Amino acid sequence: MNGDQSDQIGILKSLWKKNSAGVWVVHDIKGIDLTPREGFEADYFKIKDEMVLLTQRPGPVIRDFFTTFGMTEFLVRQSIVPIVAWNDGDTGMRCIGTGFFISASGLLMTAAHVIRDPIDDEYASFTEIGDRTFRFDKSLHMGVLLPANPAMRTAPPQVFNGPDEIRTADSFIAPIGWAMHWGQEVVGPLFHMKPEYKLDLDIAVCKVIENRIGGSYQPLNIAQHDLRIGDRAVAIGYAEMENIQFGGLATYQPSLVVSVGSVTNIYPDNVTKKEATTPGPCFEFDAKIPGKMSGAPILVGSGIVTKGVVSRSWQDEKRASGGLIAPMMELELATGKSLLQLIKDGSEGMAQIIGRGL
Repeated sequence: MNGDQSDQIGILKSLWKKNSAGVWVVHDIKGIDLTPREGFEADYFKIKDEMVLLTQRPGPVIRDFFTTFGMTEFLVRQSIVPIVAWNDGDTGMRCIGTGFFISASGLLMTAAHVIRDPIDDEYASFTEIGDRTFRFDKSLHMGVLLPANPAMRTAPPQVFNGPDEIRTADSFIAPIGWAMHWGQEVVGPLFHMKPEYKLDLDIAVCKVIENRIGGSYQPLNIAQHDLRIGDRAVAIGYAEMENIQFGGLATYQPSLVVSVGSVTNIYPDNVTKKEATTPGPCFEFDAKIPGKMSGAPILVGSGIVTKGVVSRSWQDEKRASGGLIAPMMELELATGKSLLQLIKDGSEGMAQIIGRGL
């Protein structure tokens, strides 16, 4: 992957491990080029598959062996995932949006309105347990779909000793442990009106439980780097996903879409000035964004750093908006620390990206 802003589209992947002291460290870094499949345009395409090795030294990350090689889309799907939700007794799962890992430990970022889908669409209830803190009904389950490497099916037990249902599946579910977003309820002027929840920004941070087939997740990079009007903006997510019937997950293969445009407007003070309909600091870009891509990462400029989260789009137009990541990196999470603090202290496995022109 080239570091300049050429016509080539790519992402920068990092492999992580814990050292002898139990501290997350980067084992290897690999750029992956994303090229269109035959028949697709350069600004909106599905990914052409090629065999890729993320590391030439798999020994030190043997727990993650089956996540370190495979076809291009398989490796991108390790980082960018569909988000699903279902209730006990349902016959299937709802595919509600896209998310992406931002730490080796399982921190995940998506759009806040994706996480609020069970509430806003009224298929789950919740209880307030503290200031701006809620607990969903115990019957609701949320998670992400992770791809399984086909090579696991014939691997001997000493190489892969995971559960059989994962060994033979194409995808499996990793549950979301907690999720956090920022906003407040606004009480209407009339007694019969329900309070309306107003988002302060359309970004949420979640925690996915431990990886069942490896020691770490494969995060994309986030950092407090600026973006400029005219910068290339690349959104990668799952377009128009269909809901999944239980029993069909083992063979379900969601397909990623890459949509390319450029930054057209930036609204860093949108909290006070209300210049855009997307809540919080945001920007607009001229790319085609279908439904279910909400929450997808937006790689701006060189593609090394993810600077936005897909928030909304305008139907039949090449126009979309994304929440800005940089301004919210100082907000406190459920852990009591901000993303910026977590990057600096190294406790979650998040790369500290430094450099000009990123």
